[in-house]
Amino acid sequence: MINCIVVDDEPLARQLIVSYIEQMPDLHCLGSYPTAVEAFTALHQHRVEVIFIDIEMPGISGLNFIKSLKTHPKVIFITAYTEYAVEAFEIEATDYLVKPVMFERFLKAVQKVGLNKNESQRINQPTAEITNIFLKVDKKLVKINLSSIIYIEGLGDYVKVHTPNHTYVSYMALGKLEALLPNYEFIRIHRSIIINKHLIQYIEGNFVRIADIDLPIGLTYKANLFKSVE
Repeated sequence: MINCIVVDDEPLARQLIVSYIEQMPDLHCLGSYPTAVEAFTALHQHRVEVIFIDIEMPGISGLNFIKSLKTHPKVIFITAYTEYAVEAFEIEATDYLVKPVMFERFLKAVQKVGLNKNESQRINQPTAEITNIFLKVDKKLVKINLSSIIYIEGLGDYVKVHTPNHTYVSYMALGKLEALLPNYEFIRIHRSIIINKHLIQYIEGNFVRIADIDLPIGLTYKANLFKSVE
């Protein structure tokens, strides 16, 4: 088990990374902190092996904080800015993630931490796949169980996620959300539609019936759809 902490002055950003960590079988989050000062205390109270840290924060920046340490755990910077990447890698950062961080990118960063062979295999197994996603809806991060999703619509820069009891609207491109979804559960059937394959009732002509709803199949997606359900 690898002990880690999260440092970011933005509450939603902290919550998102903690939620990703909770889905990893070999990571244990000891705590999340809004300032480097609080993180400093945690580093002296616990054996911390990985720190996920923002760069631009009130008081001391993430970069300066790491530089101030005589020795430091492995560091994964998480920031909205790209211009600090060179400086980050000069202090031997393990990885540098740019917000918003997708789970797929987070997973790649974690695999660079240096897990042993057995741990790496466990991460690549289906048991490590996410069962929930967190979407930003009305300034909140909402946890949505993947199995509850019927289908997803892309509406320009937004997506509408349809579940039996609620429809969630989030500011995110459909392609970015598609990258978060396991392809053994979801498939894109149209340039603006992704469906839950387990809920397909039947396919007829250029339509899929799912949860008593008929959804159109795009011509370029038809062959892949039939292949996935064979």
